[in-house]
Amino acid sequence: MSKGTHLYITVIIILSCFTANSQRINPHKNDVSTMKYYDKNGANLSNDTSINIINYSLEVEISLDSPHISGMVDVGLISLKDSLTSFRLDLLDSYIIDSISEPSSSYLFEDNVITINLGTSVNNGDYLDLSIYYHGIPELAGGYKGLRYETHDNNELIIASLSTPYLAHTWWPCKDGTQDKADSVFVSIIVKDTLINQIPVAAISNGILDTIIDLGDKKKFEWKHKYPIVPYYVMVAISNYREFNDVYVGDGYNFPLDYYVFESHIEDAEIGVEDIPDAIDYFTTIFGPYPFKDEKYGMTQLGFYGAIENQTNSITNNMGLGWFYVSIHELAHMWFADMITCNTWHHGWLNEGFATYAEALYSGHKNNNYKEYIENFEYYEGGTVYLDDVSNPFTVFQPIIYNKGAYVLHMLRGVVGDSIFFDIIYDYATNDDLKYKLATTEQFQNISENVSGFDLGYFFDQWIYDERYPMYYYNYKYDEVNNKAEVVINQNQGLIGWREVFEMPIKLLFTFADDTDTTITVINSEIHELYSINFDMEVVSMELDPDNWILKTAVFDPNIIVGTESTRVMPVSIFPNPSKGNINFHFKNISYSDNVNVSIYNLVGQRIEFESMRLSGSRMIVGGLNPGIYLVSLSVGNNQYFKKIIVQ
Repeated sequence: MSKGTHLYITVIIILSCFTANSQRINPHKNDVSTMKYYDKNGANLSNDTSINIINYSLEVEISLDSPHISGMVDVGLISLKDSLTSFRLDLLDSYIIDSISEPSSSYLFEDNVITINLGTSVNNGDYLDLSIYYHGIPELAGGYKGLRYETHDNNELIIASLSTPYLAHTWWPCKDGTQDKADSVFVSIIVKDTLINQIPVAAISNGILDTIIDLGDKKKFEWKHKYPIVPYYVMVAISNYREFNDVYVGDGYNFPLDYYVFESHIEDAEIGVEDIPDAIDYFTTIFGPYPFKDEKYGMTQLGFYGAIENQTNSITNNMGLGWFYVSIHELAHMWFADMITCNTWHHGWLNEGFATYAEALYSGHKNNNYKEYIENFEYYEGGTVYLDDVSNPFTVFQPIIYNKGAYVLHMLRGVVGDSIFFDIIYDYATNDDLKYKLATTEQFQNISENVSGFDLGYFFDQWIYDERYPMYYYNYKYDEVNNKAEVVINQNQGLIGWREVFEMPIKLLFTFADDTDTTITVINSEIHELYSINFDMEVVSMELDPDNWILKTAVFDPNIIVGTESTRVMPVSIFPNPSKGNINFHFKNISYSDNVNVSIYNLVGQRIEFESMRLSGSRMIVGGLNPGIYLVSLSVGNNQYFKKIIVQ
């Protein structure tokens, strides 16, 4: 730009995408460098609504020498309709079914579904019990989930089941998925009686170890779990484990804490789990009693993968201090995922968002750094927290349901206040209609509204079912004559095709001339909104949402006109747009005497330097912009305008 011009330029560049600032370990992170899509992926689950599973009794012999399963599953179920003549269960069709006991008369096994025909018709409420005998080589879904054989330390064997989100049928016959919780599951695991590196092989599962039976050259480990459970949280883990124990002593009850780790890891693990009783104490106060207090809480080491919240017995790569908040995450899942399970994986944030948020809560409790920890979960990418498509098991565990799911809870806390928020969470976690059952987002919303007395439909609509976040641009001025502060807040995300308005209460921090301050909450629900607040002392600064209760970007722009409604139609032609180089600005009906300010900002509110050259009259060329999406802010006299530009 040539000297002497009255056109002042500031440029804001809007980047097209962001990544969350998080160094946390994703518990479900895939640890293989390549992963083929697994076409037998469970999307074709039976989902048979004509039956209700009552119990499973699973006995599996798992070979240590090479991958192989030989098993029997006894299934108890109730018919949910009259004249039931057949029903369906799930099993990977690479297995061989040896037989199915009466009352089965025949069966069809194809496309991962077993259709069992009954020898007679049964009516609504009738109880059935039958056994399925099968064997085969476990096939890994996607190359890494199912019953997986690995090694640790000095080539020492570890076998473990990785079954989330609905891949239990890759290693045992069941009614897979979220829709049917069995009231109990008994798991018997038969393995060779042997030593690995001078340590006996042990087989671990859910619940309580009832007995170990000596079968000569084999051992049978019998586990009993008497709480409702979805099939994909039924687990086995087999290795040369060392066991160490603790006891949680609660208010009127106690239960064992059992840890199964590798010999090389035991000292690190003992240090890494020292605070688990304290975490259970804390979660008990805000979530209610530990859900499986009549049995135990346990953790079992894998040495690979991340972690899975298997009921009463989480599996984890590592129990050292470096993985402590993964341990906290999996512990919180006992309330949110195991006890209260998402009705379908569309609502998976009710599992992962809650457990992720529990990390921040516990860090705040332990280290007084809640605000710093919650910043890990700021999520600036697209997509909805409610997952529209959950047909592929390898795209269910997306960062959005962890990070933005957690931040949604943080924002809900900011909207309703601490006291009401924790009442909501406690009521949700102790609700008799949801405990040991299934939950939807709508049910959580209903509880939130009933407890708070607020209509929160707008909140869930924009944060769970819609995308992105608001982009605030704001300014203020203090009127000394009338002793009032005037604040203007613009939402500009609609200019780049996002939701035009996010309705939110926003806290505004005002600092006065005597260094005191005050916080005022305003309701923001318009693209352009002006607020007038009476103060009897001069306001010297203002900050929007200083404690980051809202997922957003916020730019203080002193060039925004305060007190005048913008026409929002920019008196300038910008071409070409999109551009691969320089961008031409042709201002319409603007003279040298006009007070004109141009700014360009990025999505995180940074003003970007750019090259510009004034040609003649009201023409200008802007160059030096990196590829991306940019928002131009133009103030002319008493009017404010915004325009999106794209540099390719």
